[in-house]
Amino acid sequence: MEIQRPVRYPIRGRAQVVLPNEEVRSGHTQDISFGGVCILLGDQIGLNVSYPIRFEMTVNGKVQVITTQAKSVYGVFASQGGFRVGFQFDDADPKRTALIDALARKKPMVTPRKKESAPSVATNINAEGPNPAVTDSPETPSGTALPDF
Repeated sequence: MEIQRPVRYPIRGRAQVVLPNEEVRSGHTQDISFGGVCILLGDQIGLNVSYPIRFEMTVNGKVQVITTQAKSVYGVFASQGGFRVGFQFDDADPKRTALIDALARKKPMVTPRKKESAPSVATNINAEGPNPAVTDSPETPSGTALPDF
């Protein structure tokens, strides 16, 4: 069975990931899809863990700051140094989706590769938690404050 990866769009902006010990790792975004974002970090982080993340994306000439929870689903060594970490969004935030949709109308897509098979990844949706949103606030959905970019 062939499974095609979601269409991804290249983005470049600053990013931060808050580890369980509240240490903040800084990096840069590589690409984004409706389901997640790829962030280049200096060091590998634990996989299959949900982290508060924050990243920038420029849409229609304006820098937007996205703050949300996302699960790390893959991590690979990057040829330019560091690690590419793929995050799957834990929620389906309509404001973030609208920004990605606007970006999709302007940016060329990263050519998706077909996979022969893909493991099933369950999405951890926390219906009772705070609603992650597009914001300029340094607060993450879990309440952990992120330093300014």
